[in-house]
Amino acid sequence: MSLVLAAFWVLCFWLVVYGVKHWSRNSRQLLPFSQVRKPTVEVAVKNFHLRVKTDALNALHDKLCKSLSSDEFRRLKRTLSHLYNLGSMVGIIGMIAALLLLWSMTANLVMSVVWTPFNSSSTSLVKRNLEGGVGELIPVTTPVDSGAFSVRAIIPGVTVPLGHFPIILLALCICQVVHEVGHAIAAAVRHVPILFSGFAVTVVFPSVFVALPVVRLERLRAVDRLRVVAAGCFHNLAFWCLLYLVTWTEISTFLSEFFFEDVSRLGKVVVGVHPDSPLQSYIPSGAIVTMLDDTMLSVTGSAPSSDPWDEFLLSPSTPVVTRGWCFENSGLANASSSLECQSTDSRLCFVSMHGTSDQYSLDAVTVLTGDLARCDASVGCTPLSSCVMPRHGQQLVRITLLSNSLDGSEEVVLWKGPRREIWEQVEVSTFRSRIPLISNRVHRYIVDFVEYMKLINLSLYLVNMLPIPALDGFQLLATLLELIFGREYESGSIDLEAASHSSGAVIDRTRETPVQRIIRATLSTSTVTLVTLNVLLPAIQYILH
Repeated sequence: MSLVLAAFWVLCFWLVVYGVKHWSRNSRQLLPFSQVRKPTVEVAVKNFHLRVKTDALNALHDKLCKSLSSDEFRRLKRTLSHLYNLGSMVGIIGMIAALLLLWSMTANLVMSVVWTPFNSSSTSLVKRNLEGGVGELIPVTTPVDSGAFSVRAIIPGVTVPLGHFPIILLALCICQVVHEVGHAIAAAVRHVPILFSGFAVTVVFPSVFVALPVVRLERLRAVDRLRVVAAGCFHNLAFWCLLYLVTWTEISTFLSEFFFEDVSRLGKVVVGVHPDSPLQSYIPSGAIVTMLDDTMLSVTGSAPSSDPWDEFLLSPSTPVVTRGWCFENSGLANASSSLECQSTDSRLCFVSMHGTSDQYSLDAVTVLTGDLARCDASVGCTPLSSCVMPRHGQQLVRITLLSNSLDGSEEVVLWKGPRREIWEQVEVSTFRSRIPLISNRVHRYIVDFVEYMKLINLSLYLVNMLPIPALDGFQLLATLLELIFGREYESGSIDLEAASHSSGAVIDRTRETPVQRIIRATLSTSTVTLVTLNVLLPAIQYILH
């Protein structure tokens, strides 16, 4: 997926939205709220922000509240209460961890910016390929402290492939639903109804929300309110633990074997080749690459510390050729040249394995893809032939692959050019689909989707615990200060997590003690400042470098 194509689909989406809005002849509400009991939906469009809210799920939530109030589900209610008590502690720990992490990142960035003009050295970070293999990494050079902890944002087309954007959006939606379900269930345990729920889209980024009546929340004890506020992030952390457990154990591997075959014992299966690549005509999808030059891509036994495909194609040093080809001496005599050997598209410069200065201009296809015997030195050849190999530095790679034919014959494709271009243009995997209708890419998409789910859940847990207005951390801090210093009163309704305070919510700050007001303002302002610095300092560092 290219950036232009992604922008085209985003534009089409908003053209459809505004087309429906114009057709409805109402810029505010397409289906206004009604006073009757039937489910209603409100759709609001403003600029590039679409907001849909409904009370269709209120009946389901009311039924859950009623069930938890009955004697039949008393044990379940007690279990949930204990569970969300744990969630409150997890939320407090998350706020402390998020603040410490934010301070640490800011300090590292400040030191890095200060020392950048005085330090010309750089360390190797990673950047994900824009159009290449799914989830693969490209080494890039960035001036940061190698020992400093850093967090890199998920930016499609910059830090991750642009083709990952749809699965990132899907993972984000699911993780936000998990978050909001936490708020809803914790509220149901304390018999707090929901006013409405819904989702919003800003440009292309989705968000999910539920709205709870603040008056009912304020009637709760501070400890119970703490459970409701922290429940969303607690669900995200619990979901992250579940995903980590599934990937850490062999459950995911066992399930995937029903649909996919692990071919790592043979090499790498070709998932796809870039349409503009000259290799598309020679490397079919589904073929298995067994060797790059003389480097075997098969993996047996325990998992290796590095991927041989990445190590060969991305290594800054050129692999050393240790074996040559036995070529007839009569042919070498005709191809011998005492002058500088010039390589062309069809001919390459070969040298003797004896270490002599003799050079030979030979047809690369005949030598490297024919039936010539391999040798370690001329003693490995017949008396009528000599051991030769391509001259170093000609940017030549032999790609050996098993074709899709029934006989499983091997083919050799010669690539002349930088090795990294192969890595960028050919997408490979270690799993091949057992079902012809399922693409080999599906397994990579599933793996990347689960990894994004884990990353987004952990991010939502930490980021939402920051004491910033409109985030759960701000409400958590207010509840903690209420436990220590006194009670705070509000009116109106509030959207937990994805939405901000509604227009009717007014905070009565006259009831806050001076100490409470100072702590809230100090932590909130300092956190916003630190987040701003974490956005600006990398740009300053890039300019200075």
